[in-house]
Amino acid sequence: MAAHKKASRKGKPPIKNKKGAETKDICFTIMPFGGWFDDYYETIYCPAIEAAGLIGKRADDIYRPSTIVHDIWQYTQNAKVVLADLSGKNPNVFYELGLAHAATKPAILVTDSIDDVPFDLRALRVLEYNKNQPNWGEELRQKITASIKEIIASPLQSVLPAFLTVKNESKNSTVSEQEKAFLELKSDFDLLRQEIAHVGRQISPRESRVNMREDRINPDEAREKVKLYLKKGMPEEMIVRRLTEVGAPRSWVIRKIDEYTTKKESENTPNSSE
Repeated sequence: MAAHKKASRKGKPPIKNKKGAETKDICFTIMPFGGWFDDYYETIYCPAIEAAGLIGKRADDIYRPSTIVHDIWQYTQNAKVVLADLSGKNPNVFYELGLAHAATKPAILVTDSIDDVPFDLRALRVLEYNKNQPNWGEELRQKITASIKEIIASPLQSVLPAFLTVKNESKNSTVSEQEKAFLELKSDFDLLRQEIAHVGRQISPRESRVNMREDRINPDEAREKVKLYLKKGMPEEMIVRRLTEVGAPRSWVIRKIDEYTTKKESENTPNSSE
């Protein structure tokens, strides 16, 4: 597996216990790196994880000169919960999610399209977001926080039954035969419910067209477009519409418009001391 590209942000130092070992109260986040995903991690995922009482970690928090797969496996084993963004069907994400399943870690799946979630995984907790909806980031934060708290209270509900073992001397997560049968039945029911909801979902022609064009612009390009459009005097709603149609989150565009407008007004305000 190719090594992840390290993000430019500075990772937080590991939280360690008295013996020098890293604590297990972490939520390991599995997701693509770069572009909008780095912004989502900093402004949505980490705050949501911290609000649930855990510490957010991602593979690019690792700075040791060791094999990346080994370090990812260690993070996975030490995690209390795994949060995986499956948007775009990134192969590294699916590989790491497979490791989490093998370690019987409870997982929350996040995606901007249910089509990116394999059919067999739809029985798990899946949070779908639409970044063109107002306040989508805040809503997703709240859903992730609530999901983490629910999983901490009942972790086996978010583990695929196939990876559970009946009680014996194994160190893996164990349940009784009756409990496993119940979880398998619940998993099948949740899978059927997800599929019915997916089939019944109606997508407008415009939404379909927007989905086909999304992620065509990266954050740096979007910033330059906002500045250019404002300089040309383009109405704010038109700026929002143009950029959201090529993948920029609506709330992000509105925030940048406010930032640049406020900065411009400040520059044009005469200094009172003069």
